[in-house]
Amino acid sequence: MSEKKELSFEEALKRLEEIVKSLEQGNAALDDSLKLFEEGVSLVKQCENKLKNVEEKATKIIENGVEKDYNQK
Repeated sequence: MSEKKELSFEEALKRLEEIVKSLEQGNAALDDSLKLFEEGVSLVKQCENKLKNVEEKATKIIENGVEKDYNQK
């Protein structure tokens, strides 16, 4: 069983754009369209998770920075 490598946020977004374009063109067979849709849903979830993690890290950085600034006064 081969494992798919996890794409960077930018790579996943680019692939998602390709999938949307392909689906909008409507040239793929029904089964192929369904596979593309499933891949797209998976990529959306991956991007959402990455964004959530970055947001949490940024919040921690901001909170720690504010605490440091406050304690130095």
